[in-house]
Amino acid sequence: MHEDWGDILKILIFYNPYRVSYEYLSTEVRSVFEKYENEIINIISAGSGIIDNSAQEADCYVVFGGDGTVLRVAEISAINSKPIVGINMGNLGFLSSYSQDEIENAAQDLSKGEISFSERHLIECFVGGKKFVSLNDIVLQKSQPLGTIDLEVIVGKSILYSFLGDGVIVSTPTGSTGYSMSAGGPIIDPSINVTEIVPLAPHTLNIRPFIISPDKYIELKVNSIDTGFAYVTGDGDIIHRLEAGMSLVITGSDKKVKLSQKKGDNYFDLLNYKLGFGRRFE
Repeated sequence: MHEDWGDILKILIFYNPYRVSYEYLSTEVRSVFEKYENEIINIISAGSGIIDNSAQEADCYVVFGGDGTVLRVAEISAINSKPIVGINMGNLGFLSSYSQDEIENAAQDLSKGEISFSERHLIECFVGGKKFVSLNDIVLQKSQPLGTIDLEVIVGKSILYSFLGDGVIVSTPTGSTGYSMSAGGPIIDPSINVTEIVPLAPHTLNIRPFIISPDKYIELKVNSIDTGFAYVTGDGDIIHRLEAGMSLVITGSDKKVKLSQKKGDNYFDLLNYKLGFGRRFE
């Protein structure tokens, strides 16, 4: 049992209503968890914005859905310093430690304290007078398929990049296996606290992904846009619209998120199992 938890574990469930029903969670899943003396204190749709005192009262959050559902719970998890146990009801489920066939295993492991947690670093985005926190990435991207964005990536007071392209991804190590990887960025061990910058389709050969210290401030400045506008996403959700001449700032966050992993599991085995990374095919 975790050192901060009592004899009876208080669990707050977040779920994706497109993947699993409230009725199923409130009856079948509740009975499974209570069988192992875990108390479910509330069941909330992830991203609903309706959070009561149970967010502070819970010992941990159990998240039913895919990676997107985990990402939607990450900020409130970081704010309240509550770990996340992910149960994958989607496809890849890279951020979840259990599958939908292992719900009873998760309840039992929680009861016995046989779950370890991987501490994950976050990044913060300042745009439009607001702050947004992301576990995976912040992306600046053009709104239209045609044309390019003329943008600059400034680190401190120095211009790191100045190019025409589709945009830029600023990623955490956790996000390095997401959009960043698809755009040609490296996979980064999540135990390392760094920030990854990956240009999207730069119209030049001399621009490549770059890794910097998380204490640096990264300014993304839009000089001009051929058509439409640019938009900013945080973990896949649109958070702001940008016109030519506007900018945003990103830096590492002091907050962290703890993601569960089953006893005996590690990140490198997960890469091989989920992504086939490093596997020889004959």
